[in-house]
Amino acid sequence: RMSSRLYRPKVTIAMALGLALTAVLAVGVSALARKTNPERKCGVCLSMDQVPVDFIMKNKEFYPPNIQSERVCSRYNAAANLFQRQLAYIKSPECALHRRFSPRAMENGFGATMMSLVKPVEQAMTYGYCLDKPAQFKMWSSKRCGGWECFFSQIGQSNTTTNANIVKPKKSMDMAHQVAATSFLSERVDDKEECIAWWEVQYDTDDDQNAPLQENCAVLFSHALLGEAVLPPAFQDKGLFFTVSQITKGLYELAPKVQARIQEKKRRIGWPDNSPIIGLHVRLGDACIKSEHSVGEHGRHCNNLKDFMPYVRKMSKLYAIKNIYLATDSGGVLNDTLKYPQYNWIYDKSTRRGGILDKKIYRVFP
Repeated sequence: RMSSRLYRPKVTIAMALGLALTAVLAVGVSALARKTNPERKCGVCLSMDQVPVDFIMKNKEFYPPNIQSERVCSRYNAAANLFQRQLAYIKSPECALHRRFSPRAMENGFGATMMSLVKPVEQAMTYGYCLDKPAQFKMWSSKRCGGWECFFSQIGQSNTTTNANIVKPKKSMDMAHQVAATSFLSERVDDKEECIAWWEVQYDTDDDQNAPLQENCAVLFSHALLGEAVLPPAFQDKGLFFTVSQITKGLYELAPKVQARIQEKKRRIGWPDNSPIIGLHVRLGDACIKSEHSVGEHGRHCNNLKDFMPYVRKMSKLYAIKNIYLATDSGGVLNDTLKYPQYNWIYDKSTRRGGILDKKIYRVFP
């Protein structure tokens, strides 16, 4: 849900694996190119400039052709480069635009929490606002660390209270506009400023007095209803998938300590070096509780490992990949991997799994 009750994507098995291929397709626009080496050797190479706008949203299952593994694939894309420059500017402490705000994350599942900040960022880039550190992220914090900084790099100025007020710029107004123009940003007067107040407090209203404001802002920034007009001006011809992908890449830059923990975990579970790997997520949580399950509500089915394996086999054969990283909340799914010994299953054995879901007990893998 993109911070709006108006957007409920349908998820199918094919889509689940198709989304795993998103990274493959997006390699041509993988954000800011590496300064020292913007190219790399890869077996699958397809720029998004070679396919129609929002291609991946209309084709949930897509398998790029496997080409020579030594072919050099450029990771540079001008539009992605420009997008990341703009986003880096508005979220930097040096942002000199004369308006700024701190969006509030709507805390639900971690993915939904992250996506709740997409529309606020779209408004900031479209109408010229500096961004300060998003509020909340308490649900996913611990006693040792609380808030945004537990996961992601610094955004904006610290200890800033805005409430969408006009604050004095750090530089002169002329300089602010000059910097904005250099960054291809502008402080537009045709703003939807009433939504700034909402982004700073947004929550699931449950039809209280703020429900009309929530619905209004959802409509004002609804791509389904208004199309490319809701996207930042310089990227309206790139589509929604490009925009959301670039926001996700640039906004959620992992904090150094999180990156270090990821590298340590990969080492601990035996992640292969310089070898391709298929990422597979088999979720048997609330989607498998009949009293709570509804395809229309959750957008997914209760699918076991066997339902995914036809797609795994197809990808494995096409790309000659035997390594599979498995993320799952079910010990039963880990047991089921024994039925497919031809693959190298990689997962974290220390993660707590199992329990009773829908009267079915899943035995934890030894």
